Amino acid sequence: MAQLNINTDGCVVLTDRLERLNRSALPVAVRQTLNAAAFDVKKVTLPKSAENNFIKRSPNFFKIFSKVNKATGFNMRSMKAEVGMTDNGKQSARTAVKNMDVQEGGGSIDSGSDYLKASRGGNNKKKVTRSNYFDKSRIVKGPFKKATTTKSQFVASAFVAMRENKRMSISTSKGRFLMQVKKVWKYKRRSAVKVSSKLLMKSRSQVNIRATNFSKEAAKMTSDKIEGFFAVEAQKQFDRVFR
Repeated sequence: MAQLNINTDGCVVLTDRLERLNRSALPVAVRQTLNAAAFDVKKVTLPKSAENNFIKRSPNFFKIFSKVNKATGFNMRSMKAEVGMTDNGKQSARTAVKNMDVQEGGGSIDSGSDYLKASRGGNNKKKVTRSNYFDKSRIVKGPFKKATTTKSQFVASAFVAMRENKRMSISTSKGRFLMQVKKVWKYKRRSAVKVSSKLLMKSRSQVNIRATNFSKEAAKMTSDKIEGFFAVEAQKQFDRVFR
């Protein structure tokens, strides 16, 4: 958390001058300083810290899904500006934003799903291809009445998935996967099929996350600038009176 101490050597002269200027000059300068610091975290230091601590799949993720609650009022004892993560009502970002607390302090994530390499164009450092976003309406639904065995249910699902360009969910000894069927071959002389596919998602088992302290790192970088923000906001108050 970045804090402004108006009694430091770097601020005390400006504080004294603002207090003698008028009643509102100091509280307004402090309030605007806190807001400037909050927006610096959102726009500058949080994205920079994220770049240091995460794989950069979506360069603007932290700018898009962070939000500032600005400081208000004139009571300097209770005045604060806040920066936090929000999904902005986008379901696709909800899980990632929810897990930010775990990314910050460390812990385990045992819910949701992981997008696999195939969903990222074959490169885990890339974003998920839009066509591979999870969509319940594009998943094959069974069981199929004419398919009476586990094998026949799989084959029926594979044919439907290929024909309708849908995904199919499969359960294996390694967990549940979402799969895209690329091609199905049916052998005429024997009761067998061959399926060409790629795995897009895997249900997440427990994953232990090390603490990144990315928000603390961002706050520290902004904290080093805060006296400079105060000097700028103080000068604005002087300019309003003496211009």
